[in-house]
Amino acid sequence: MVTLDDVRKALQQLFSRAVEEVPEIRSWDKVYQFSVQGLGDFYVEIKGGALRVVEGRHPKPIATLTTTSDVLEKMMSGQLDAMKAFLGGQLKITGDVLDTINLKKLIDAGLGKVSEA
Repeated sequence: MVTLDDVRKALQQLFSRAVEEVPEIRSWDKVYQFSVQGLGDFYVEIKGGALRVVEGRHPKPIATLTTTSDVLEKMMSGQLDAMKAFLGGQLKITGDVLDTINLKKLIDAGLGKVSEA
């Protein structure tokens, strides 16, 4: 089972690779809340050219993504496309759904994929 430290490390690696492919990420000021069954609540803050993963809830995230730890792990490893997970009901998004395309762009760039967004 994936832990919050695993998620933190994976997202840091994806972010490091993504900023080389998509330099605009360095200027983002975004917070995405995650509620993950089997893992709990945490948020991802992308600000000032850095990415932080913080346990708990953020007062004003752009969007909240709800899923299971298994689905999250598959999305971050490239085994499952986030859009397919969303359309298939494995990933629920509340808030600014369209802005989460930026998060997909970051993950795709970090995995070495060309984002369709």
